[in-house]
Amino acid sequence: MRAKQFSYTPGDDNLTGFASNVTGATFTLTTTTPGDGMGHLVIVTNDSATDHSGKTIALVGTDPDGRSQSETLTGPGSSTTSTSTKYYRTLTSATPSATIGGDTFDIGWTDDVVSPTFIPDYKQAPFNMSIGCDISGTINYDIQHTFDNTFDSATAYSSWTWFDHSSIAAKTADADGNYAAPVRGIRILVNSLTSGATIKVTYIQGSNS
Repeated sequence: MRAKQFSYTPGDDNLTGFASNVTGATFTLTTTTPGDGMGHLVIVTNDSATDHSGKTIALVGTDPDGRSQSETLTGPGSSTTSTSTKYYRTLTSATPSATIGGDTFDIGWTDDVVSPTFIPDYKQAPFNMSIGCDISGTINYDIQHTFDNTFDSATAYSSWTWFDHSSIAAKTADADGNYAAPVRGIRILVNSLTSGATIKVTYIQGSNS
């Protein structure tokens, strides 16, 4: 397999990235994506002292691989935040279960970020995948893998189980490693970053031909 290389500049925290001061019974988003091609956790901030935790917010968008996904988020309590459990590459709507009256919410994203899934040829024998990570700026990242069926379009991305690479975990500098046993999907997980940081990852799978 030819080397595959992907470069990302993950977006930093932006608490009003999707919308600022939404109110009433319908929320209008001002943008639908962080614009970095990655999946972010969605965060909803309650700007008021009113407890809205008895309400829910229906999030609709796409997962890091661009497939449709949705989630029901518990509303934030008094002057607090609620954060999604799923990663969103895009957010197309956020709909409250009931009006929040004259109070306002902010809707944005965190710098908990994942890349789209890289899918190797896991049936190739012998299996050998080399990985190199080249970073700039301040960033903390993991390489992760899954054994779940990444080819099954009926399987939700959010249901896959991810494992940290044995040596490329909590890294803050350039790093490389490999997989000597088959995996079905590989991704970058960004744990924290400073705005402007970049990560370039290169995958090279050995060939038996």
